[in-house]
Amino acid sequence: MVASPEGLISRIQPSTGPAIDIAYVSHSGALTATCTTCPWHEHIDTGALTTDPPEKEAALIERHLPEAESLAQAHAASQHPNAQVSQLNAASPAT
Repeated sequence: MVASPEGLISRIQPSTGPAIDIAYVSHSGALTATCTTCPWHEHIDTGALTTDPPEKEAALIERHLPEAESLAQAHAASQHPNAQVSQLNAASPAT
């Protein structure tokens, strides 16, 4: 079992094989999509700042989450067939 990274928002979970984690990194204001077994990863800048109120930060995450999930799903489809999205806590970023 792979430990969940801090800020985990969503996980692309194939029926077998590795997962792809989408996490929010509050100090950089970015979403990261990372495969748990291969070197693939993507960095999506949300434009969030550490000084933003939580509501604005959450809105920026929600705006950019579909892009991160789309990239993760494309990777999962090409490298890890039979993947499905499992939403975790998209409405509440880790702070």
